[in-house]
Amino acid sequence: GIQYRLIDKVTIIYEDKSIEVDALWDTGASCSCVSHDVVSTLGLISIGKRNITTPSGKETYDTFDVNVSLPNHLLCEDVIVNDSEIGDQGLGMLVGMDIISRGDFCVSNFNGKTSFTFRVPSQERTDYVLKSKVSKVMGPQHGKGNRKRKR
Repeated sequence: GIQYRLIDKVTIIYEDKSIEVDALWDTGASCSCVSHDVVSTLGLISIGKRNITTPSGKETYDTFDVNVSLPNHLLCEDVIVNDSEIGDQGLGMLVGMDIISRGDFCVSNFNGKTSFTFRVPSQERTDYVLKSKVSKVMGPQHGKGNRKRKR
């Protein structure tokens, strides 16, 4: 059915180790992050720190350099991710705009089912507003709005 979170499997690679995790694709996040479990399991070594603003406030997090293999076997190399509390949501990674902006990202809700896809490199500019020739109304239509309301 309709999904309100876009989650898929990704593989995080560090040196000779890798782990497959559930990843949330988040266009509201400027950078990608990994859970404490991923940091621990892969033995990630910090390359620095980054100040991050989240809905719960500002914090400083360790950063790591990893490779990320996406579901279409696309390898994103040298992705700087930061440690986070994302594991509290049952996730191993949050895919942010640092990865999403490398290509074309599309979400559709066709026949009551949500799907999304991603490709690199970007192949065209997609603008559904320009392609649309029919004006559509979202939600139930309640007439033309020219009748008086009953009191």
